[in-house]
Amino acid sequence: MRIRLPFFRKKEKKEKTEEKPVYVFDDSLSANSLANRAYCHIEELSQIGPRKAGSVSSRMAANNIAAKLEEHSGDVSVMPLSIDSSSMLIWPKVVALLIPLSVVFLFVGLPYVALIPEIMAFALIYLAGIEGKAVFSRFIKKSDGENVRARIEAETEEARRVVITAHHDSAVLYRRKEHALDLYIPLLSISFIFVLTMFLLLHEGLSNNLLSLNLPSVFPLIFILISAVLSALSLRLFSLFSTDVSPGCGDNLSGVGVLISLAEYFSKRRLKSVSLDFISFDAEEFGCQGSQDYFSKNRYPEGTIVINIDGLYSADKLAILLSDGNGLVPLSENLALSLASMAKGMGYKMKSGHLSLFSGSTDARSAARCGLSATCITGMAPGDADYAHSTDDTVDKIGLDALEAVIALIVKYVESLDGKVSPTEESHESLLAGKKYRLSLY
Repeated sequence: MRIRLPFFRKKEKKEKTEEKPVYVFDDSLSANSLANRAYCHIEELSQIGPRKAGSVSSRMAANNIAAKLEEHSGDVSVMPLSIDSSSMLIWPKVVALLIPLSVVFLFVGLPYVALIPEIMAFALIYLAGIEGKAVFSRFIKKSDGENVRARIEAETEEARRVVITAHHDSAVLYRRKEHALDLYIPLLSISFIFVLTMFLLLHEGLSNNLLSLNLPSVFPLIFILISAVLSALSLRLFSLFSTDVSPGCGDNLSGVGVLISLAEYFSKRRLKSVSLDFISFDAEEFGCQGSQDYFSKNRYPEGTIVINIDGLYSADKLAILLSDGNGLVPLSENLALSLASMAKGMGYKMKSGHLSLFSGSTDARSAARCGLSATCITGMAPGDADYAHSTDDTVDKIGLDALEAVIALIVKYVESLDGKVSPTEESHESLLAGKKYRLSLY
């Protein structure tokens, strides 16, 4: 008989079962899955049809976007605004008439009177054509537009804010594919006529005929006839726009689709120190009126970052803008190059570039003018831009690779701000392609 004392008893070995964390990859939140859902959002919204700013169809799109964003955010707002949807269509016609009018005054020996329509034409080209201002707004009946905003707040109260934007209105079509000539010919014409007017002012003044009606001599008459030909060519500007509206799938339901998918991602991967605004603007195609109205009424603190998405067609044509507003408004070089550097490290070919004169504007311009760090990711580089502002701007022109690349880049960049991932360090050399990109008229 063996006696076992309790404190001498051999302890039985128990197997330790440590609970190991199990990491499950949520494939539904991969960039590829989000891109596919973005494409589905684009297809659904495209069923509304063309969406001229301030129209019933544009407001319908805004409300549909709001409904989609409500699935991912408890703070969604539809913000009404008044839109001037006529000034953009009127100023080219006025300029087309002012140019030949100035030539008529030159024919009858009144160069000082000819200066009046010339100065008016220059002012309209700059204010309306380049700055995108609604110069006839006070004389025109406004239409009702709607911006849409969804917010996802960070876990901490003192968080920095990133604003991701796109636009849901679509563009009025040009009558001719070579519409750039319709813009440059009048500008060259009025410049030539202005120089001629200054010469005739000097000539008439020296001959004491400045204040009297008179027929020009042979030498000035030759140049006045050239001016008449140029003014006749400038009449093309009178019919610059048609009454039709683009389907606007690439420009810019593609940006809206990405915006909704990003809202879905960050609603499920809440950030600690970065709050997010997702905004879809109306009237981008009419001088960025939607974004101007929004940023003038909603002031953001210093350090806010704005990333605009506009016109995604093919991944190998994506670019990040360093300037906006026909190249006259500088965007955040640091932000643009940081995104381009990160994209390069991820294997995407995204160059940085400037807009050229008469190349257009994006909603990033409105944010930059309010002092915010802003840039635009666009796929409307030369080549793919042929689809924009045309009847060919349909869903099938949008590449899933472009949607996926933009989603992946923005997710990684925002999460790097939150400290979840480390930004990829790449040299900024060769990121500046030196190319010029063209977008919408404004």
